[in-house]
Amino acid sequence: MRSYRGVRFAGALLLAAILASGGAQPVRAQGSPVEIHAILSITGFNAFIGSAYAQTLKIVEKHVNATGGIRGRPLHFVEHDDQSSPQIDIQLLAPLMAEHVPVILHSGPVASCNAIRPLIEASGPVLYCLTPAFAPPQGSFGFSTWSSSEDGTHALLNYFHGAGWKKLAVITPTEATGQAADRAVQAYLKLPEARDVEIVDYEHFAPNDISVGAQVAKIAAAHPQALLVFGTANPTGTVFRALKEAGLDIPVGAGSGNQTYAEMREFASFMPRQYYQYSQLWPEYRALRGGPIKDAMGVMYAALKAEGARPDLGASASWDPALIVVGALRALGPDATAAQVRDYILGLRDYAGVNGFYDFRVGNQRGLTIKDCIVVSWDPKAQLWQPVSGPAGLVRK
Repeated sequence: MRSYRGVRFAGALLLAAILASGGAQPVRAQGSPVEIHAILSITGFNAFIGSAYAQTLKIVEKHVNATGGIRGRPLHFVEHDDQSSPQIDIQLLAPLMAEHVPVILHSGPVASCNAIRPLIEASGPVLYCLTPAFAPPQGSFGFSTWSSSEDGTHALLNYFHGAGWKKLAVITPTEATGQAADRAVQAYLKLPEARDVEIVDYEHFAPNDISVGAQVAKIAAAHPQALLVFGTANPTGTVFRALKEAGLDIPVGAGSGNQTYAEMREFASFMPRQYYQYSQLWPEYRALRGGPIKDAMGVMYAALKAEGARPDLGASASWDPALIVVGALRALGPDATAAQVRDYILGLRDYAGVNGFYDFRVGNQRGLTIKDCIVVSWDPKAQLWQPVSGPAGLVRK
């Protein structure tokens, strides 16, 4: 049992959330809506994730409007489907910039956020990208959810090392998410604690490949103790299917992009028996003893349950960013500029969210670090991600 007590937190949003979960109810929002635009991959290869974000934003919208809205006006998320295409992202961004919208939420993947980042560098809008692989420059109009992919990969490798799995194989797609994973693995290997880690085979594949049997055969021949698979949605499923066909039953670790119930259902017949991935703190909800993070998690869990939903990547990666943006507009007013929203977010200190305490003083445009990462395993019987590590992926003693 762990506790996260004794830390200050930004009170306005949390107070509204706690009131909504059991105290006196604020006046329900009325009048013309305040619109926040969200570019989401509702269709295309990233639809597993984009659809999960869309569901969560609808629940956030209902929660915010039940707790006063934005200065008494209702919130409405306006969805735009980019069909998982960076080219369409650029087309969708142009009219939003012409309207001078202050902020856009974006489901990713990282290639899409990277495609439009140069266009918002000069004057915004704020781009809050809901994939941890996005790494915007310090002080920019770009922000990213969760701890970084590098921090998450470091936490996952910390857990594998602590479990005694030091002869590893890696397979990644050749697109931006895989490239970010490659950089994260290489960064880890330069650390002193990785001096006894050996990568016995390193494979790549195109994200639209329908088979990676040849790569998996090479991995099996190298006799690794565990395998790292980086990618999201269908490319990850292609690897899992090949592992099943090859009969390669070893611990498999992956990134956060696969943490959706829809994906677990889709891949159930060929999921690795020993599956791990890095995560943020939200699966710890049942084990936490209390405090502001527990309270924030409780609000999210209750809001999702009321709509017949359960938290996964779609909820955890979008809940905090959405409420941070709402907090900015509640504090600044619906007519806030992109620069004002950016500066508000950069000024947040010790904000208690479902993923940890956010402190944007760290300068990484996300407010979370490796200390907010844990490793989880998928339990197919309980249909839950079970925490198996402490902070930073360290094996619990």
